[in-house]
Amino acid sequence: MSDIKPDIRTRYRQLYVKVEPGQIYAFIPGTIIDIFVKKGQKVKKGDSLFTLHAMKMDNELCSTIDGTISAINIKKGQIVSKNDVLIDVCPATVKSEPKKPSVPKLPAEKKETLEKKETKK
Repeated sequence: MSDIKPDIRTRYRQLYVKVEPGQIYAFIPGTIIDIFVKKGQKVKKGDSLFTLHAMKMDNELCSTIDGTISAINIKKGQIVSKNDVLIDVCPATVKSEPKKPSVPKLPAEKKETLEKKETKK
């Protein structure tokens, strides 16, 4: 019988981690330097959310979608691990209004003259 223990490092060496749209995660271990958003704030795709210091570099992480900040799981100065979910962005929903039939609008003057002609007949 062999006493082979599973290698803990394989968990950290995953090439791809499936994340839900709107979840901003740490792609590398590091320290949170600054947070630019607050819970409930609306953001657009590409807006800076926070700065992550890792490997002597400051990385600004941006929003991947348009939406509203639903959760901030970090604090300034906090040390984070790889694949930790740091911020959740709730996608913006587009409200679609029912289509109204397109009726050309007449200026008020023409409308009054048409009404007068109809009443004379």
